[in-house]
Amino acid sequence: MHTVIARIRSFYGQRPLHLLVLLGCFALAGYAALHAATDPAWPIMLAWFLAAVIGHDLVLFPLYALADRSLAALTRRLPARRAATRTPLVSPLNYLRVPALGVGLTFLLFLPGIIEQGAPTYLAATGQTQQPYLARWLLLSAAMFGVSAVAYTLALRRASAPSRRALAPVRAMLGHGERILAIGYQVLGQAGAVASTRALYYSTGEQPPRWHRIGWNQLAEVQWLKDRGVLVARGIDTAHPQQLEVPLADPGNLVESARSLIAARPST
Repeated sequence: MHTVIARIRSFYGQRPLHLLVLLGCFALAGYAALHAATDPAWPIMLAWFLAAVIGHDLVLFPLYALADRSLAALTRRLPARRAATRTPLVSPLNYLRVPALGVGLTFLLFLPGIIEQGAPTYLAATGQTQQPYLARWLLLSAAMFGVSAVAYTLALRRASAPSRRALAPVRAMLGHGERILAIGYQVLGQAGAVASTRALYYSTGEQPPRWHRIGWNQLAEVQWLKDRGVLVARGIDTAHPQQLEVPLADPGNLVESARSLIAARPST
């Protein structure tokens, strides 16, 4: 049995179930075509079908494919992480694709009602007008984008939760008006060093981690040694230079921020 399935897959390119589903789709389409052929209005239906195929494949598909590629290119240009907190950025691409697809499909589905096509016939059949279609479609579109925005916000919060937990001890040490500017990360993605407007905070690597603070006016230089994977900070005492080494896997823009703050020599 396995040999037969392997031969079918080798010849067809997919599993036999795929072929059965495809044959079922062709059978259903053939039944629909035969049933439509008995209707006197089949030339009109065929014309609409051909117009839909041509309109989609030659007009709509290139347009929304171009829009999707443009959107994907735009999201790739976004920074991988937020500059200050280095929070991983969740791609908004699918959170825009899904509601946009829903808006487009519902627009095509309710297009006759939205443009009020056949208004006298609709009024005679239902006793109602087609006027609410546009407003309801707009409300439905807003709801789809709103739900997607909420889902995206929740995804961002889940992605930023580890960073918020890691920075909680540092935030408790910040003084009034002191802000976090940059974060350096350890191997497991946890914060190992933090540059604020007034000081450098670093973790000793103990469990649980213990954070220490050293002001920028106490430091002469901060370097990132990529080959060793450590952040090196040297004190201002040239006679007895104090050197601090913090293991980091990703320094981010911490070194650049530290050098500019050391040069400015802010007070503690």
